[in-house]
Amino acid sequence: MTQPVVLVVGTRPEAIKLIPVYLALKAAGVPVLICATFQHAELLQQVFSIFNVFPDFNLAIMKKDQDLFYLTAAILEKMKAVYLETQPSLVLVHGDTTSTFAAALGAFYLHIPVGHVEAGLRTGNMQAPFPEEMNRKVVGQIASYHFAPTAFSTAHLLAEGIDRTRIFCTGNTVVDALHMIQKKIGIGELLIDPEVKQLVESAKNSGKKIVLLTAHRRESFGGGLYRVFSAVKEFALAHPDVCIIYPMHPNPSVVCEFEASGLGTVQNLCKMNSISYKEMVYLLTQVAFVVTDSGGIQEEAVSLGKQTIVLRDITERWEGVWDGSELLVGTNQEKIMNAMVQLYTQEPKELGLSTVYGDGKACQRIVTIITKVLGICENSDSMSMHKK
Repeated sequence: MTQPVVLVVGTRPEAIKLIPVYLALKAAGVPVLICATFQHAELLQQVFSIFNVFPDFNLAIMKKDQDLFYLTAAILEKMKAVYLETQPSLVLVHGDTTSTFAAALGAFYLHIPVGHVEAGLRTGNMQAPFPEEMNRKVVGQIASYHFAPTAFSTAHLLAEGIDRTRIFCTGNTVVDALHMIQKKIGIGELLIDPEVKQLVESAKNSGKKIVLLTAHRRESFGGGLYRVFSAVKEFALAHPDVCIIYPMHPNPSVVCEFEASGLGTVQNLCKMNSISYKEMVYLLTQVAFVVTDSGGIQEEAVSLGKQTIVLRDITERWEGVWDGSELLVGTNQEKIMNAMVQLYTQEPKELGLSTVYGDGKACQRIVTIITKVLGICENSDSMSMHKK
């Protein structure tokens, strides 16, 4: 049996962006295993359920009050056991999480090649996002193969001296996932939570504009999130004809700043528990605009033609800013308020679907590259898929 490719996922965004690669590898006949650290257990399980995928390894590392020291050490030690058992030909990691960093480091210690999906994103500031900027820079030095989502991320890797023959500009796999879930919703294979659907329909029947808010960035703890929530509260009070939907991240620091801001007392703010990815995709198709500090949601919203306010001082995703889809405002209360008023008052823009972050064929490209690197012949069904 050919040595397998091992995919490592730890958070919901990683799962969303790597499971389509996993499915494409399986369709191509490549031996592949998926290892879940379950760094965020409940959120991660939601994604596995939606895609009907079950991990081959569950490291079950999540514990109360886990910090970066614990996560790094636990993942590194447990990944060693997985690698020794499976003897992988390649380890695929995604993006910039602690799971990504520790899994790549473990593979490096055992001389196993690493493929980095969503490689080359940079802000140039090691503290923003923290610790993600450090994680992805270190993985960039470890990886043998770099799957960059855009030309700009490719340029970052070249500027850092990465061998150009090991860099592949593929598009972002999040767009593949987005198209996949949209299709499943469209044909009724995935059903939207009735509560979410009723909320949207009720708002629209009342003539309200729907705004999606997400906020959870670690570097915004200690005042930044409070300013975000305070700005949204001010906007909501001034515009009662807006329905703001906020799926709250379960991190206690997020909850604390939300409660301190008083945003939860505003009548046209609908706070929800963290929602499943399929509900998130549905909401993104229904809203007027998005306010977020999430990189993945930036990419998804822009890909769906939705204007987006980015709650970060600096971004590694400039493509949407450059094309006018995104407004970068940080956690400055006045800038957030002004941006929300701007998008609220302007004439509705039909931006249409955007390919600035990818065209939905990133997984096909990654699989073709991996099969060539490993010398594995794709099966006939997969080859015909790539020719379409």
